[in-house]
Amino acid sequence: MSDPDALRAIGRLYQRMATAAVRGDAPAYASCYAEDGVLLPPHDGPIQGRTRVEAWAWDLFGVWSMKGHRVWMDDQRVGASVAFSRYRGVGDFVAKADGVVVPYDLKYMDTLTRQRDGTWLIACHMWNSSVAGSSVWTKQA
Repeated sequence: MSDPDALRAIGRLYQRMATAAVRGDAPAYASCYAEDGVLLPPHDGPIQGRTRVEAWAWDLFGVWSMKGHRVWMDDQRVGASVAFSRYRGVGDFVAKADGVVVPYDLKYMDTLTRQRDGTWLIACHMWNSSVAGSSVWTKQA
């Protein structure tokens, strides 16, 4: 059985992360990751470390904004120091250059770690699109 206090704390972390993404706030987005956290976006290699995650987020948020972002948690498991979350997010990406709208329906799987101060941060964040042939996820080398 999962710890209700830990689930609430993880929920607050996800709210911070979603708010940062919708606002295009790369530093706030990256602050949701452990110092050595890993981002595994589709069609790209691992992006490891909070600094590199922030640079990736600056690139993404510089090109796309998010509209109508909604999330549904499918499953969460919380242990003493590690948690797992599986969830789905839907909405639209809107190109900042020309207003092109690209709908998204994403499946996520995260590993989180409890920090020494009792907070939770993302250790590994990965996702894939459920929308065939429609994606903003291209390699951002």
